[in-house]
Amino acid sequence: MRANSTLRTRLGMDDGGLSAALDRAERAIERIQRSISSRKPVTEGRDEELRAKVREVVEELDELIRQAAA
Repeated sequence: MRANSTLRTRLGMDDGGLSAALDRAERAIERIQRSISSRKPVTEGRDEELRAKVREVVEELDELIRQAAA
C-alpha cells in the first residue's frame, strides 16, 4: 500500500481536494525517484545541487497539501 493511501485511510479523509493534492504529490515524488534512479553517479557538487532541488520541490508539495487541506 502506498504511503499516501495509508495516510488517507488512517485519517479517514474524504476531502477530494486533499486527496487530489496527495495524489499529485505522490506522482511528483515517483518522478523524482525515477529520475534519480536512472541517473549515473554524479559528482559531490552536482549531488548537492540535486538535493537542493528536491528539497525545493518537497516544500512546494507541502504547500499544495496545506492549501488543499485549508
